[in-house]
Amino acid sequence: MYQAIKIDSYDAYEPYISAYTMNIHYNKHYKKYLDNLNNLISKYNYDYTKEELVQNIDMFPLSERGNILFNLGGVLNHEMYFDILGNGNLSESLSNKINADFGSFDNFKEEFIKSANTLVGSGYTFLVVNKEGNLEIINVANQDTPYSYGLIPIMNIDLWEHAYYLDYQNRKDEYINKFFSIVDFSKVSNNYEKAKIQENL
Repeated sequence: MYQAIKIDSYDAYEPYISAYTMNIHYNKHYKKYLDNLNNLISKYNYDYTKEELVQNIDMFPLSERGNILFNLGGVLNHEMYFDILGNGNLSESLSNKINADFGSFDNFKEEFIKSANTLVGSGYTFLVVNKEGNLEIINVANQDTPYSYGLIPIMNIDLWEHAYYLDYQNRKDEYINKFFSIVDFSKVSNNYEKAKIQENL
């Protein structure tokens, strides 16, 4: 069975995200996906990380794959979101790559925010490393995961209403803009280095 990740105190991201929102988000939404996933796969023998499980979804009966992928995506996407919250600086390596692929950090931030604001319905905006080793910004719907497309996520923002509505109501654009005040770019940088190793870059 997969274990829940730990997060900082619920009030660690105030005033941008309230302790009330974080408590509900973590305990009611993320843990529900995790419980559902563990229940769905408990009767099978497997020895995969959650990321590897995406690539080996064909080990499960076709009738169960959609439900497994939905909850697996819900776990992976939430765990990345919670993990990259905090306060930390870009590494030189990722800073150079952002400058190379987007022109500057400000351009990257502008493109990320623009992409997040164009997502329709529920989902996420991701910064990913593609198979060529370049950075891309993509939107995914619901609990889809970039791993399904051979992309390695290194940063995301949760755009389901439960992530922001209690604090921002219909002002999703305000939540998206303020999100950059609580991104730990040292963790994003670590994710980038892991992605480079995984892709042999």
